[in-house]
Amino acid sequence: MGANSYPQDVERGLFEGNPLADLIEGFCLTLEAGGELEAGPVVHVQLRPGVALSAVEADQLAKICQQGVQRQLDCHAGDFAAHPEQGPAANELAIAVHPYRSGPFADPAAIRNGYLLRDGS
Repeated sequence: MGANSYPQDVERGLFEGNPLADLIEGFCLTLEAGGELEAGPVVHVQLRPGVALSAVEADQLAKICQQGVQRQLDCHAGDFAAHPEQGPAANELAIAVHPYRSGPFADPAAIRNGYLLRDGS
């Protein structure tokens, strides 16, 4: 994947038109190593304090967020457009939902403005 993904586009994709956006406290971006020496983007979504979701609810939120972010990137990031020769998963991004102050959000001082984490931590 050679696309440029900007935090502002991701943020709009997470919040605009998302009926569950009020559950989201913030987000950050990482790259996750995949097969064949490739890395793919992961959008980590932090839930608001006191919000607890079942696995089914978290999956629903992740799917809505993934669709919104994908739609936003498809509209605003020309180099994110699908390239058939690279296969259907070339620009696929993952969404990981985390309870408040867990996962990459466990150390609140580690993330400023909730944008990008290096080395997946």
